[in-house]
Amino acid sequence: MTERGPQPFLSPSNEYVLDAASLAYRILSYFIRDLRKKLATEPPREASEGSANQNSQSSPRNTLALPSSASIPFTEFMDLPVPFSDNNVLKLFTTCHLRRMSDPGFLQDGSEWCGYYSLPYPHAEVDFDPPMHGIRFTTAAASNDSRLIEIEGTGGIDSVGAFKLRGTIDIDIGVLNMDKLYTSDGPRWGWVGFLTPFGIIASWGARNHGSGGWVWLYKRAWCTS
Repeated sequence: MTERGPQPFLSPSNEYVLDAASLAYRILSYFIRDLRKKLATEPPREASEGSANQNSQSSPRNTLALPSSASIPFTEFMDLPVPFSDNNVLKLFTTCHLRRMSDPGFLQDGSEWCGYYSLPYPHAEVDFDPPMHGIRFTTAAASNDSRLIEIEGTGGIDSVGAFKLRGTIDIDIGVLNMDKLYTSDGPRWGWVGFLTPFGIIASWGARNHGSGGWVWLYKRAWCTS
């Protein structure tokens, strides 16, 4: 990787980890609820109102299958602590996936990552753009902080066009700071979020213009038919 991603800015205190992880899971639960509702009634719109390239020639799949709690292989990457075995067990539970999920063997195993993002918050009703797909990650150790890995996603396609992702993950607490960069004349969006057992959950746009939406990325192999 020749260009550095955005740098983290969050504290790894126990209280922060627990509060932030709880918030991330809550956001994801609402995101999935609204996404399932939208997909059951109508497909996502062709392109968001804020898209920089309304006439993009890319044609992402209109919908994607979603993972479920039965299809995600949690036991393969979660080192679950024994209940009541440690005073710090709650923090251990919220971070027990990070050792394996931040490992290159997990992130750069050739798997395709895909997902959805919601439209900016001012919309009266939650809406979603067509899905992102084709993303494959590579990682590298950060040169100035042993807690960080640099991560890059290439091959991404959405309703705007081709894009790549570049940023960092804090392997101790799962904090993710990433930029989404279109390869043509599209916008550049900042993502701030978490690596969770359900994939990546992040906000987008807040660092750019003070508004945006939410992102959920997951491995296509986790999807149900």
